[in-house]
Amino acid sequence: MKTTAKQTARETYETRQREIAAMLDFLKCELEAHAEKAKADGLHWGHVGDLAHIRENLKETLVFAMGGRDEEVAGKMIEDAVADAMTGTAKRN
Repeated sequence: MKTTAKQTARETYETRQREIAAMLDFLKCELEAHAEKAKADGLHWGHVGDLAHIRENLKETLVFAMGGRDEEVAGKMIEDAVADAMTGTAKRN
C-alpha cells in the first residue's frame, strides 16, 4: 500500500501558485498557437469567438481572485485595467 505525506496548507498553497503560473505560461503558448492557426486558416469570426470565450472565462476567474468585491465593481476594475493596458497607460505599483 502506498502512503503519501499530507501537505500543510502553506505547501499546498505554494503548489497551487506554481501550478497556476504554469497554466498561465501554457495559456500564452496556446494563444500563440491559436494565432498561427487563425493565420493559416484565414482569420474568421469563429477565431474571434474563441478569444471572446477565453476572455470571458479569464474575467470570471479574475473577479473570483479579487474575492470579496462586488462582482460589478470588480468587473469594471478589470475592464478599466485592460483598457489602460491597451493604451499603454497601465498603472505600476
